[in-house]
Amino acid sequence: MKKTTLKTLKATFSACLIFCVLSANSQCLQGAEFSKSTPKRDLRGVFLASVFNLNWPTSKTASPAVQQAELISILDNLQANGYNTVFFQIRPAGDALYASTLEPWSYYLTGTEGLAPNPLWDPLSFAITEAHKRGLDLHAWINPYRSKNGTYTNAASHPSNTNPSWVLTAATNVNLKILDPGLPAVRNHIVSIIQDIATRYDVDGIHFDDYFYPGSFMKAVPDNQDKQTFIDNNPTNLSLADWRRENGKLMVGMVYDAIQVINTNLNKNVVFGVSPSGIWKSGVPTGISGGSHFTDLFYDPIAWLDAGKVDYLAPQVYWKITGGQDYIKLTQWWNDQVKTRNRQLYLSQAYYKMDDGNNFPSSEMQNQIIHNRSATMNAAFGQIAYSYAAIKNNSKSINTNLLAAEYKYQSFAPPIPGKDAICPNPPENITKTGIALTWSTPAAAADGDLPVKYVVYAFSNAAEAVTNKDDGSKIIEITAYNQYTLTQDQADNKFIVVTSLDKNNNEAGTYDPNLAKDDFDLFADRISRVYPNPFYDAFTIEFNKSISNIVQVSIFEGTGKQVWQQNVDNNADYKLIVSPSNLNAGIYYVRVNFENGSSESFKVIKK
Repeated sequence: MKKTTLKTLKATFSACLIFCVLSANSQCLQGAEFSKSTPKRDLRGVFLASVFNLNWPTSKTASPAVQQAELISILDNLQANGYNTVFFQIRPAGDALYASTLEPWSYYLTGTEGLAPNPLWDPLSFAITEAHKRGLDLHAWINPYRSKNGTYTNAASHPSNTNPSWVLTAATNVNLKILDPGLPAVRNHIVSIIQDIATRYDVDGIHFDDYFYPGSFMKAVPDNQDKQTFIDNNPTNLSLADWRRENGKLMVGMVYDAIQVINTNLNKNVVFGVSPSGIWKSGVPTGISGGSHFTDLFYDPIAWLDAGKVDYLAPQVYWKITGGQDYIKLTQWWNDQVKTRNRQLYLSQAYYKMDDGNNFPSSEMQNQIIHNRSATMNAAFGQIAYSYAAIKNNSKSINTNLLAAEYKYQSFAPPIPGKDAICPNPPENITKTGIALTWSTPAAAADGDLPVKYVVYAFSNAAEAVTNKDDGSKIIEITAYNQYTLTQDQADNKFIVVTSLDKNNNEAGTYDPNLAKDDFDLFADRISRVYPNPFYDAFTIEFNKSISNIVQVSIFEGTGKQVWQQNVDNNADYKLIVSPSNLNAGIYYVRVNFENGSSESFKVIKK
């Protein structure tokens, strides 16, 4: 270990306190500690729809090269406009916009279902690589039950042809078909699809939308179509409605469990979430009216939360802040449900209503984001825009307005509670040569994870890194690479910090490549010893010179949060007894500030 100088220790302690300690403890910050003002942990997602060629590919007959160029343009646009997560629709109707042996190539990719692209390429693999290059997370968006929604011809390998008994047809639309949720074989098939994707691809998440049973807007599946399934697969004699909801619950639980096995066996961190429609039940909460997915679509996300079978929910609250579908009331209700069950909440927003007859102003989206960040929304950590078309067109100047305010600063998606909480190792060999900032990839962490991207901060000074550690306005770049070019002002006047993010967006870092975590136990020129350490109620700092110019003693948790502080009267004693109150047992970091602006620091353990 290279020895840390006293000068370096003094200059870097207050900043390094945050990340080096996290790395030493192998634990990372969780959701309750996230900042909500200018958040750096804020999922900013976009639904990228392939069905009907809505967002990508806009032409099902375009060449692979053209489709690839279009996809790159989309990802560049998302990055430039402050988004960090793309929900990429890869299975709109029992088909595949990826190389699958279980279902046919999508009609929306090549114009003929089952026809492979020529020359052959894999859109999902391509999208993952290009998204990750840009620091974007990618979730594979799946429609679990929908098997057809159009007049095109299904391929021979499509489930509707290989297993026609699986298929139900909507009452008022013969071209809308779903796989029967009541059949165990259908559930097993969906699980196999998810296992294949999660195993073979480096996706950050699996996402389901709200297509379960066809809803009232498409008419519910007639009883006679799934009557026999109901008779044959209802061992507990549930009502038809409860049985249908139970089918969805069983499928969601099986998918969640399958993903956890893959995460464990392959050291992955694939998260699983669903975007239900925005109203659970009409009248809940009080004053809310409208269609209910509980009764119309026959699924119950509250039951999934209770069973612990989703990592997050992203309800489609596609209404204004007012009226019978009030955004404020609905999102607060969803927040409270998710919070009590220790899951994460994102809010799906109706960007498309800026361009249709609803004529939403961009300020509606902005005000919703501001609400999402309010103190009462303590389970909400971001939002997902539907759909990309509004961003592509900068509808109502939405991109311009967000970049000037709510999305002015970069962010990364928050870690998911209950998932990997082990920090990556911090970047190594951080070097600033002029305006060129470079660093090395560290060794894998205890769980085998390497960093997948890095965050570069510019603080006014080292102390600000403690006080403003969650302030997204201090981020100047999030990158998948090991270098960044600073501005001259940043190079000359800013305290630059580089941190690592792993695949769960756990964060750790260091402020000097020569500063090691064990060096916190080094004393400097004024402090000779600290005793007892560990301590029960008090400890003594013994100095080798007068401490008449001490002004303050501060104690910090490992997260960097200050938990105790005392101003010290001037005296000529060589000892100082510190009796911190209301500290739980654990490791703490003490900083002694002197009148001349210098400081000395050390670690203590409270019994």
